[in-house]
Amino acid sequence: MSENSTNARAEEKARTNELPHHIANLLYTSQALPAQVLERSELRIAYVPGIMPGKWFTRWHERYGDRAPLAEIPVGEGLGIQALTTELSTSQSAEPLAHMAIVRPNHEPRSRDTDEYHSIRLYEEVPVLIMPSDHVLTVLDEVSFEDLAEEFLLHGPDDYPAWAEASSTWRAENPRVLPKFTGDREALELVAAGIGLYIAPMSVARFYHRKDLTYRPMRGLEPYPVTLTWRRAPVAHPRPEREETLIQDFIGIVRGRTASSERGSETKQSRAKRIADEKAKTKAKNRAANARREARDRKKSNAKKSGNLREYARHNAQAARARRAGKKR
Repeated sequence: MSENSTNARAEEKARTNELPHHIANLLYTSQALPAQVLERSELRIAYVPGIMPGKWFTRWHERYGDRAPLAEIPVGEGLGIQALTTELSTSQSAEPLAHMAIVRPNHEPRSRDTDEYHSIRLYEEVPVLIMPSDHVLTVLDEVSFEDLAEEFLLHGPDDYPAWAEASSTWRAENPRVLPKFTGDREALELVAAGIGLYIAPMSVARFYHRKDLTYRPMRGLEPYPVTLTWRRAPVAHPRPEREETLIQDFIGIVRGRTASSERGSETKQSRAKRIADEKAKTKAKNRAANARREARDRKKSNAKKSGNLREYARHNAQAARARRAGKKR
């Protein structure tokens, strides 16, 4: 193969992997999502840093991956809702980049608009105080706002009134300007530089883990909710049936619905066939177990009649030891 043809194929591959700028700018990393994955996906779920949706994605791939490919879209901080409203400009259609998004409502208040979005609470995250590893507060197992009376937080006083009250005298005597930063990652850079301390979900502290930083749970703070959010379809323009079915499928997965549930994209005919196959396998397994049990009973009865019951018991004991040894290996 000539060098020119090799270069041409490499350039073509780069073009097919390239995402439109308006989509690439939303991703946590530009290498996170090949364009081909978006092209062939039927359901797309966005999630923000620190969220761990792997168990739900794995269940989807196991149950529906062969007939409804899922695209996992890691977006930047606070960009989950924007992923729902950004068009996916592909050669096939102009659908939304994400059909659903896993977000933190505290960071994306728009997700709480019930006129615009559906939302399901998935779980809650523990709030923690992030600080330098050698900070004096690391001696505590958990931190209260009273412990922060003489500490500078990278938050406004209105964000945490309890801290504002506890630190009012100290802040009056030590006035400081809150530095400008965008998002949790930049805030942690300031913490590492000794500028101040920062409150965030524990999952964020773990996601941006650094050796020079540590964290302690905050006492007296409500946990951060994490929700699965998707747009409401206008009454005059209902969502396509296939898309609505897939969304309901994913809702079923996060709610713990089993694979044998009647709801979902599985047709009645395919579900009936699957259940019949499962029953047939179970019956075959039971028949085989019964046949083995009957064979053992016959051997035992014959051994008893012939006076070789002791030899039969010794043989069975040896066989059992051999099976156990095989399992250990």
